[in-house]
Amino acid sequence: MYADVIWLLNWLFDTMLLAGTAILLKRNYSLIRAAAGGFIGSIIIVLNFSPLYAWAEYPLIKLLFSVLMILAVFGFKRWKYFIKGLLALYLITFLVGGMMIGVHFFFQSNWTSVETKAAYLMKGYGDPVSWLFVIIGFPIAWLFSKKNLESLEMTKIKYDQLVKLKVKLGSFEAEALGLVDSGNQLYDPLTGAPIMFLSIKGMEEHLPPIIFELLAHPEDIMEIAEDPDFPWRDRLRLIPSKVIGVDQQLLPAFKPDSVRIFMDGKPAPISKCLVSFTLQQLSPDSEYQAILHPKMIAAAAGKSAS
Repeated sequence: MYADVIWLLNWLFDTMLLAGTAILLKRNYSLIRAAAGGFIGSIIIVLNFSPLYAWAEYPLIKLLFSVLMILAVFGFKRWKYFIKGLLALYLITFLVGGMMIGVHFFFQSNWTSVETKAAYLMKGYGDPVSWLFVIIGFPIAWLFSKKNLESLEMTKIKYDQLVKLKVKLGSFEAEALGLVDSGNQLYDPLTGAPIMFLSIKGMEEHLPPIIFELLAHPEDIMEIAEDPDFPWRDRLRLIPSKVIGVDQQLLPAFKPDSVRIFMDGKPAPISKCLVSFTLQQLSPDSEYQAILHPKMIAAAAGKSAS
């Protein structure tokens, strides 16, 4: 009986498809959760070998399993986030599956001409050529699709992209994803240093309480900055800025010990920049926690190239 082999292959393939979905959407994912989602998807194969085999043929049942797979890997944050993940799963599935079917039919005359004694020895386990095609062809098609999806990205510096970064300021250290926003043109008027914004939502225990007081009451920034217990006083910079509804306000920003931006997996230190904290969650889907100045990416790209 080869039902266990078919189930195991489907579990592996579903896991790879879910990993490909995460890569396509540029979402962080856990391999354990991807495997859990793949396991859920493989259950439909078990149904085909059970008295409930007829249920496995209904499109709504297949859709239900797809929904459970996406929930297992990415969870539910909001409808747009969920539907985007579901559609991406079908896209990568049809892309890989269509590629395999196309190659199979392209070489069909060659496959059907291969009739050896091994085919009869393996009777009951399926056509060995087909098994070989699936086992070898699927990973190749998956890697080919992944590589080509990644190559669609522009090699030049482009705005509105996500990059990984690490920030260190005294005892505070944070690792986050940053959105490169061409609309962020804020500089320190004295030094010309570009300013990035970092959401500290979920990092509250790593920052001094007085920092939260400063962010919660920006109108009292001068009084708070004069507090003798205020840390990082020598790092504080007050940046004139304008926001909607307010003509002029002072934005607190700090000179960090280091900011490293990862370009092609390699860290590029940014020697000249300021960090401004915010209590707000910058992304509704938690896809990124920082907004970077495009000049920072230009500097990082230059150092990465050199």
